[in-house]
Amino acid sequence: MKIFTPQDVANYYDQTEVHYRMFWKFEEALGLHYGIWSKGINNLKEAVLNTNQLLAELGEIKSTDVGLDAGCGVGGSSIYLAKNIGCKVTGISLSEKQAATATEFAEKHGVTQLVSFKAMNYTSTSFADNTFDFVWAIESMQTAVDKSDFLKEAKRILKPGGKILIADCFKSYNYPFAKNKLMQLMFNGWAVTDVVSAEELINEANHFGFVLHKEQDVTKEVYPSVLRFFYAAVIGMFGTFFYNVFVKKASYFSRVHYKTGLSQFAAYKKKLWTYNLLVLKCEK
Repeated sequence: MKIFTPQDVANYYDQTEVHYRMFWKFEEALGLHYGIWSKGINNLKEAVLNTNQLLAELGEIKSTDVGLDAGCGVGGSSIYLAKNIGCKVTGISLSEKQAATATEFAEKHGVTQLVSFKAMNYTSTSFADNTFDFVWAIESMQTAVDKSDFLKEAKRILKPGGKILIADCFKSYNYPFAKNKLMQLMFNGWAVTDVVSAEELINEANHFGFVLHKEQDVTKEVYPSVLRFFYAAVIGMFGTFFYNVFVKKASYFSRVHYKTGLSQFAAYKKKLWTYNLLVLKCEK
């Protein structure tokens, strides 16, 4: 099983930013994650923003809350929460480039008084104990090689009664990830070492005093995003070939990114993964 370092994760996002700008239009929705196509959602931007809305509603976030956006990407969730709820959020990313881009977007959207961004590892932060009311993690938690490292640090920096809000892909049942080549092809292309099921994560969270507060399975609602990523990958496959042959060598993740798009579609069809929203509440 290939193990990805924090630097590998940062490299992935830095090397594939051009893909997300082209196919995911992150300058509009400010998100690099799957969009949730609930009833009434008409396009990708709305779907990506809808992921933020649904998770915020499930987590019952209030304007008086102070949150950590753990794995903030280009800052979309933090900016959404500040603009629509009015809470304060600190976003952290392993990528210096992403933190800088997120800061630019925050300035553009006029929320710098509520949000800030910096490069930091969410498994080992510099924040004081009992700092945040919630830890927000959209498609970032699974990048931790050991999920307990994420949970342990979240427990430390959360106030008593605080919550972890997660939107992510999970194994659909407790099969060995290391033995499933299709899932490895899908997630290794995102610099993800290992993937747990929702059940496995909840059981591990229990050891740190967290209990499942709310859960929502939106696997069916992300299908249009899965399909869009698949089509982008097909286009990217030919683009990568042309780039390698006629221009210059592409970076590692740029070269394999299309494989992730193809394999995530195949794995979805085989029902190997689900997409879930989870709220874990600290009760100890």
